[in-house]
Amino acid sequence: MSKLAELSEAYREAAVRLRLAMEDRQVRAEAGDAVARRELALLRQMLGEMRDLRQLTEGYYTRPRDGHYTTSTLHAPRVDATKR
Repeated sequence: MSKLAELSEAYREAAVRLRLAMEDRQVRAEAGDAVARRELALLRQMLGEMRDLRQLTEGYYTRPRDGHYTTSTLHAPRVDATKR
């Protein structure tokens, strides 16, 4: 199993690969390729999520979490003793 700091670096490397793929699709989309245009939109979304995950894993133990990719905002329901 990887440590979160290692995972953060893996997300950073994956983001670089996504950015290179986006540059390739951008050139093809400008040439009129409709498939490349759709792929470019998906790659942009993936890159945003990859950056979010990198930031989350990078500071997981040092920053407060907002519950976006974690369960930190989930709370157990209160038990009503009268309904047993």
